[in-house]
Amino acid sequence: MNKKTFQKFIDRDTCCSHCGTTDDTLIPQHRANRGMGGSRALDRPSNIIVLCSAANFMLESNARFADLGRKFGWKLERHQVPEFTPVYMGDGWWLLDNDFNRTPVPNHDIEYF
Repeated sequence: MNKKTFQKFIDRDTCCSHCGTTDDTLIPQHRANRGMGGSRALDRPSNIIVLCSAANFMLESNARFADLGRKFGWKLERHQVPEFTPVYMGDGWWLLDNDFNRTPVPNHDIEYF
């Protein structure tokens, strides 16, 4: 991903969905994993969020944190469709589209603490 494209994700998400940082540790996180050599169809904006490198690492290496990631839409199961699966992004729950927009999801029943 080039810097111009990544900037569109930063503009949409504003910070790490987990910790709120805005520093240079921000990286793209595929919500539904592409896997080794996986489909580029999963590179669409609704499937990518911004996380800090520490949260990204924990999603991939810590089972408890991965469970939290699934609860908050940061990590999706193969059957979940990114465009229709809400994601918690620090300032509430959102649905993401493929034009780098987000739409609030009112009255979502899971709160981040």
